[in-house]
Amino acid sequence: MSHSDRADPMEGMKIGVVAQRLGISIRTIHMYEREGLFISRKNAAGTRYFTERDVEWLLEIRRMIKAGIGIAGIRHLLSLMPCWEIKGCTFNGKGGCPVIVDHNSPCWANKSNICEATLQECRQCDVYALRHDVGQLKQRLYIRLKTDEECKPSCS
Repeated sequence: MSHSDRADPMEGMKIGVVAQRLGISIRTIHMYEREGLFISRKNAAGTRYFTERDVEWLLEIRRMIKAGIGIAGIRHLLSLMPCWEIKGCTFNGKGGCPVIVDHNSPCWANKSNICEATLQECRQCDVYALRHDVGQLKQRLYIRLKTDEECKPSCS
C-alpha cells in the first residue's frame, strides 16, 4: 500500500480541487462515494481530503465509464475481489458472510462492516488497495476463458 493512502487526513486536496482537476462536478464525486466505488477521507468536520492515489482511482473510474462500463458494472467488478482469501478471513461460517453472498458491492461498501471487529479501517486494508488492479481482475482471480476448440466437447 502506498504511503499516500496512509497520509494524515489534513494532507491532500479538497474535493473542489479534485473535481476541477478531473473536469467533473463535486456531486459526481459524492455519487461515486455513495455508490461504494471509493472511500473518502474526512476530517472531524466532515471535509473530504484526497490523496494523489485517490485521484488516480477516480481517473480510472472515469476511464471505465467512458469505455462503457456503468457504475453498477464497476461495483460488481470490485465485488469479485475475494477479500476473504486476500485477508485470510476467519469469519465463522463463510457461507453466511455478507461479503461473500453480496455480489453487487465491494467489501468496503458492505453495510455489515464485517471487518470492524479487527479494528482495521477499510482505507488501510490490502483489499481496498487492490481496487487499482481491477483492470487485471482476470489474472487475480485466475479466470481462464476456453477457446472454441477447448469448449466443443463440454459446451455443446
